[in-house]
Amino acid sequence: MSARLMSFMPNILMITGSKSGHLTLTLLAFFTLSLFVSAPLCAQNGTVLQQLPTCGTNPKSVDLTVRLTDGTLWGIDATSGKICVYSTTGPLAELNSFDHPIGAAIAPLFQPQCAGIAYSAATDTFWLLNSTGQELAEMDATGTSLGAPVVIQSASTLVGLALNPLDGNLWSLDNQNNTAIEIDPITGSVLTELSIPGNSVRYSSGLDIRLDNGNPLLNFSYGDVFDAKVVEILEVDLASGELTSQRTDLGQIESSHNVMGFTLKPASSSIYATTCCDVYEIDGSQGNVTPPAELFALVDGEGSTELSWRNCGPGLNGIYNSIRITRNGAIVDTISGSAASWTDNSPPNESGILYQVQGVVGSNLATSSVTVNNAPGGLAQFVSIPNFFPRDLAYDSVMDDLYVTDSFSGEIRVFGSDLVEKRVIDTGLSNLRGIGYNSLMDVLLVSRANSSLVTFIDPLTGVPASSFPSSSQEITSISYDVNNDDWLLFRNTGTSEAEVLRMDAADGLEGNPLGSISPPQTSGLVLSGGLASLDDGSLLLGVDSGGQATSISQLTSFGFPLSYNMSMSAIGNSMSELNNPWTGMETIGSTLIVAGNATSTLYKLILVSDGPDFLRGDSDGNGLVNLADAIYTASWLYSGGPASPCFDASDANDDGSLDISDPLYTLLYLFGGSAPPPSPFPLPGEDPTFLDNLGC
Repeated sequence: MSARLMSFMPNILMITGSKSGHLTLTLLAFFTLSLFVSAPLCAQNGTVLQQLPTCGTNPKSVDLTVRLTDGTLWGIDATSGKICVYSTTGPLAELNSFDHPIGAAIAPLFQPQCAGIAYSAATDTFWLLNSTGQELAEMDATGTSLGAPVVIQSASTLVGLALNPLDGNLWSLDNQNNTAIEIDPITGSVLTELSIPGNSVRYSSGLDIRLDNGNPLLNFSYGDVFDAKVVEILEVDLASGELTSQRTDLGQIESSHNVMGFTLKPASSSIYATTCCDVYEIDGSQGNVTPPAELFALVDGEGSTELSWRNCGPGLNGIYNSIRITRNGAIVDTISGSAASWTDNSPPNESGILYQVQGVVGSNLATSSVTVNNAPGGLAQFVSIPNFFPRDLAYDSVMDDLYVTDSFSGEIRVFGSDLVEKRVIDTGLSNLRGIGYNSLMDVLLVSRANSSLVTFIDPLTGVPASSFPSSSQEITSISYDVNNDDWLLFRNTGTSEAEVLRMDAADGLEGNPLGSISPPQTSGLVLSGGLASLDDGSLLLGVDSGGQATSISQLTSFGFPLSYNMSMSAIGNSMSELNNPWTGMETIGSTLIVAGNATSTLYKLILVSDGPDFLRGDSDGNGLVNLADAIYTASWLYSGGPASPCFDASDANDDGSLDISDPLYTLLYLFGGSAPPPSPFPLPGEDPTFLDNLGC
């Protein structure tokens, strides 16, 4: 992930002594702090140097360009039909604004929508992009139209505009296909399509071109599903299509609005970026040694964490002299300067583990950091699918079929537990919401937006069968409680009145109401998105905090809160940046699959980091269950003996706690003819009762 905002605080010394000495130090500290706040840091990549509100009322600024003849900054508004001109010599200041030839958006369709502006130094003119009309318009510096608009020969909606000074051709972004396209400004024909590297689902709307010794390089704004907004500017070589090591951090733009367009100032490290309502000057300077890029981490829930990155060293193919790995500030390994991944086979079982990957060149270090959760909530896998908006999930463990509804269609996509898509079934319905799978009857149950009916679906063909009323048009998640043979329907009102409706699932009694489930008011829990039922009859439900779904909690079948709580922070900033960051969930073994509705992504999270497979009752870890195991557990409990290498294995009766009942259970099984230890037994395997907070 990208490096985030760094904060700096001066040390304020507090000493004993004379009042005058204390006052002097206090004033000195205050003066130092004042200088720090008022003066931007120099040569700090991503530092916001200046900020200015964009011109006009209710502005929707979308793109910027620099006029080279006088160094002025020109911005275009999406809907007002205005061009804004700013001075860049000294403090940012508005110089002028005027109408451009495309014109303002007109109700009721509010078109045309402008999406780009680019300057041509060869003619001292400007090109404007009308994204709804798919047209290019040329104007002079007074806003006068030059010739008829040019129709772009592309079916995709484009955003952003940049001009290549070497040939005068224009470039724009096709975000639907994650490509940059080169356009002939005379004919509007598409000359080149360049695939832009990155996640299949991303956030971007700006681009510009810089020349490096005559070689054109395309800069583009970028953010992935974990950022949930634009957070940086990356660069790709137009000739090779490969990413360079150039990167500018946009995370220091503290704004509730997303970064739209940007422009580079030639012969300068300054970059100008715009949100809808503000223009920023940002320091785009690059360090002497570039840190590894795209640092990313995944955990497997069985005792390992894998880091991956892209090298940006000065050697061929980005090689450093060496690469150093630190964990929570301590060096844990030094590896080859060409390595692009590393596995930690013994990470601590905790959240907030800070890893640093440091590119070493001589005595210089360039560091990238990532924080990893190797506890409940850790990220194990994800898959992003453009134009798919996963809503709710249901799982058939026999067929290993994970059914996922799409918010805006009647399609149900079917994945395996590895999140590889198997097939798509079309129900012929519209705007699907919740989905549950009844393993006894081999049938799906779905809900729809603005409908109180829930409908049975054939899991193979997608053909709807009968329906029954749910008594609510707000059913957003469905789960099947195999322990009680009941349907559970999550009624999400968006308020503290959200609840789970329990309905009979028995053949012939489908839909008979059996009451509702909600946490007691004294618990302080407010239900939010998602519902999953466990084999023991307990539930996992999304919990709301301050209007945003931030975690999940375990409740009994009656709604009483249990101790298990898991943060959803691993899905990134979507919880704070987007509506519907996640809407449904389903358990598969010791993992939780989450429907990231707003980011078109399925996330696999670790419900519990339980370590490797184990054998129930095998306290000493030798692969056998015998008298020695009972003695081993009792010795640890009462005589200060060594702890078991796997507490889950020592929990012989699987009651979630370690006490005298465990060695007694083992003895009674071995010599008293009592029942054998619960699963996993007699062969090693995963823990089916993984929410007991024990692990290996």
